[in-house]
Amino acid sequence: MKRGRSTCPINFGLEIFGDPWTLLIVRDMVFNDKRTYGDFLKSAEGIATNVLAERLQRLETAGLIEKTTQADGKPAYRLTERGLELVPVLIELIVWGAGNGKADRGLSDWAAHIEADKPAAIAAAIKAAS
Repeated sequence: MKRGRSTCPINFGLEIFGDPWTLLIVRDMVFNDKRTYGDFLKSAEGIATNVLAERLQRLETAGLIEKTTQADGKPAYRLTERGLELVPVLIELIVWGAGNGKADRGLSDWAAHIEADKPAAIAAAIKAAS
């Protein structure tokens, strides 16, 4: 990975996932069981193919995901241990976003459920994404 602009931990994180797409890809891997390029293209946010390819490469270079091969021979992606470390960050973003954004009722209820027992929600999400 190339050398960052500074040694600030926040800057380091932003250089990897500080854009509108990268954490959505990780979100889809953790909470929506998406693993293939085609799966990610079906996300509601409508990521462009060139952006998706670049973000997957960025995540792979950063060691957050790895490319694998499915039983049918098609490529897929999985989170690495380092990638799974983002699950608590995603959980906090869900809770914060639902409380401060415009989440629909179902997502607000889901966030409230998560907030009620964050350790259990984190453990379940890591297990599902592993």
